[in-house]
Amino acid sequence: MALGQEIGTFELKITSWSHAEDRETVAITLDGKATDFGTVLGTLTGRGAPGAKSGPCSWRSQAFLEDGDVVVGIGEGTWMESGNHQWRIRLTISIDDGRFVAVDGTLSLAGRSFNGKILDWS
Repeated sequence: MALGQEIGTFELKITSWSHAEDRETVAITLDGKATDFGTVLGTLTGRGAPGAKSGPCSWRSQAFLEDGDVVVGIGEGTWMESGNHQWRIRLTISIDDGRFVAVDGTLSLAGRSFNGKILDWS
């Protein structure tokens, strides 16, 4: 499989949002489905000074696969404004079963969703 080839999609809903005391960190809790990962529960943490248009972000998640297995994903990447109340999120994620994937998606603040593509990154 070619590096960066699309291998699936994900559709997650924002279930909570919290701001840190430092005014530079936001933690977004998400819940939904992803191709080959079943149900995914995760936290996207974005960082940036107030008014920033881009910055670093991180991802921590657990996925409950259709076969009953559970895997953990840890990722790092970037966010940037990509439209009215939208962020483009790009991450590389290490899955504890040995896989590496990348995601490229849109976080809709007003729509309370995070949807996008899963790409092969191994």
